[in-house]
Order: sequence, then C-alpha cells, then structure tokens
Amino acid sequence: MARADLAAFLESFVLPLVAGGEVRVGRPLALDEVAMLEQELASVSPQLMAVDDARGAVLSTLVVRPPALIFDGEELALAVGLHNALFLVHPSVEGWSVSDRQRRRVVETAQRLVSQPLSRDRTRILARHALLHSLFELARTDTYVSWWTGRARFLGQKPPGRLVAWRSVRRVREEVSKVAYDELLAAPDIAPVVATLLRRTPLTQLLRSHPAAPALHWEDAVFLLRDLELSRAVAYEAIRSTDPREQVAAPARLAAAFEQMLERAPAEADVRAVAGFLVYLAALLALAETRLRELDARSPLLSAVLAVERAGQRPRGLATFFALPNALAVVDPRLAVPPGLDGEPALARRWAAHRAQVTEAVGEAVIDTLAGRLRRHLRVALPAPAPETPAGPP
Repeated sequence: MARADLAAFLESFVLPLVAGGEVRVGRPLALDEVAMLEQELASVSPQLMAVDDARGAVLSTLVVRPPALIFDGEELALAVGLHNALFLVHPSVEGWSVSDRQRRRVVETAQRLVSQPLSRDRTRILARHALLHSLFELARTDTYVSWWTGRARFLGQKPPGRLVAWRSVRRVREEVSKVAYDELLAAPDIAPVVATLLRRTPLTQLLRSHPAAPALHWEDAVFLLRDLELSRAVAYEAIRSTDPREQVAAPARLAAAFEQMLERAPAEADVRAVAGFLVYLAALLALAETRLRELDARSPLLSAVLAVERAGQRPRGLATFFALPNALAVVDPRLAVPPGLDGEPALARRWAAHRAQVTEAVGEAVIDTLAGRLRRHLRVALPAPAPETPAGPP
C-alpha cells in the first residue's frame, strides 16, 4: 500500500473542499496513518497556507475581522473522517472489492476521526465552519454516453475524449445527472458519521441548513446566538430567499429542532435564547412587509405557507415557528415581541396583523399546546404585591 502523501491530500481534497472545485477521493486512511500525517503538518507550509487563505476568504463574507487560522491535527482528523466516508460512496469502491467487514472498519475509523471534542471557542468554531462549509453542496456528477455502436456510464468521472469526439458523425449523446448530498451521505451506515461531524461544526448547521441533514442539537449551538455578529449572520442567511416556501424552510427546521430541545431537559437560559432568536426571525419577516400599502392587511407570506387546506403538507416545525410568539404571549410576554417594537409603529401594525393571522391559520389549540410545553421550562416571576397603604388618622 502506498504511503499517504499529506501534501497531495491537502491539494486534492482539503483545498477544493474549502475553495471549491473537484474533490478527489482516494483510498481510506487508517488511524496510524493520520497520526503520522499530523506529525508532518509543519513540513507542508505552502499547502497549509493555501488552505488557510481559502478559509479566510470564506470567513471574510461572514465576519468583519476573520481570525488568523492555523490548520491543526483536529481539523486534519475531521477532513480525513469525511474523506473516508466519501470513499464508501465513491464509484471506485467497487474496484477495491471492499467486504462488509472492511466497510465496517472504514466506518468505525471515520467515526473515531470525526469524534473530536465539542468546542465553544469562537476561533475554532469559525475554523471548522470554513473547512466544512460546503459539506451540503458536495455532489457527484454522473455522465451517461451513447454513440452509434454502444453506450457507457461514468460515475463521478469525465468520459474519455475519444468517446465524445465526432458527435454528429457518431451520433454521440451525453446525459449528465447530479447525485447530491442526500444520496451521497445519507446512507444508513454513513449518516451517523456525518451527524457526529456536524455536531463539531454547529455554525455550519445554522448557516447551511439542509432538509436532509441530521437534526440540529440546539444545546451545541445556542452559545452562537449570544455572539451578536454570528447570530445576525445566521438570521439573515435563514431568510435570504425571496420564494415564500424557501424563505420559511430554514426557520421551520430550526423550530423543529427547538421542539426536540423542549423534549429534553434544557437550561432555561438556553430555551429563552432560542425562543428569542426565533421571534426575531419572525419579526424580520414582518419587517419585510412594512412597505405594503395596507399595514393591517393579511400577509401574503403567511397566506402562501400556512394555507389551511394544505395544513398536512406543512414542513415540520413551520407551525411552531409562527405560533411561538403567540404562545410566548401567554407564558412570558417579555419574550413574545422583538425588542424596540413600540418604537416602530409600522412594524408593530404588521406584527399584530401576523399574530392575528397565525391564530386563524394554525388554531388556538396548537398555540395552547405549545404554551403548555414552554411553561415546563420557563419560570416567570410573579410581580411583587403592591405595598399596603397605611391607614390615615381617624
């Protein structure tokens, strides 16, 4: 077996993973090989500088001052773990005659590699996101080629030039298809590896929410909401689409993860932080409609995504997302409205119109049920009793 080449791995896999381009997958690397590669990190400075420069470029659109990044052993392990997982869905794996036992060994190695310590360090979280930000965009391009005397299919590879030459004479036809993330990395044995990997980069889950991704663990990510710069970036990314259904897709997934959070035993401060963030997202959607001529009219967005006749087709978490401010108004009114609402009359009117329309669309039963779940986690201090007025002179 050829010795692993760290410089080649960085150039062919890590750099295109960060900067974009064709990611090349080779044979899986064993734990002892990864340990040897980690010892060689200091000897491949040009390749490491290229990777860290590319990561800095990724972060430059996210934060004002990207931190200085140094690719280290933990990030090497995360990259190799992803590489090994991708090996199992690579077309060339058939040529390796991988047995079920060998496949399990590759999966176990990948799982150990991606099981790096969870972190709340801002620089490390940004570094991991910059490394893995394109995870949900990974895709394999398959090409089906037919010509006058035959046909062939190339999985993840470009057809040889000789097969596509003289197109009109040889009646060459090409059909290109994409195998996306949900097919590549959602296989039963690989999905746990990806879930573990994503828990190490919660910022990627918040910024690149994907319908086929493992559920977000808010307990791993809630600390990011307390970073004003990052929470603002997450909020704007979540609702960036102009298509109504796509605009609420990410908020619905975040709200679905909030539902799961409430089923566990979260800290009250974390519940308040996530609830406040989701209310802020709802306020941004109302703010986008303050230019409407009739501020008290029904919301076109809510009408499109909360249509009663399509209630059974709503994405999971969507009703919770829009009902949350209404439910909080019953449990703790301080969390039920975005800060500064009183100072924005136009927004206050749209907010009130949204809340009334939500009650009509999702029903009071949904709101009451959500309020009941919130009460189990939120302690609301009762107002102090007014002092008794001393009796006057007789």
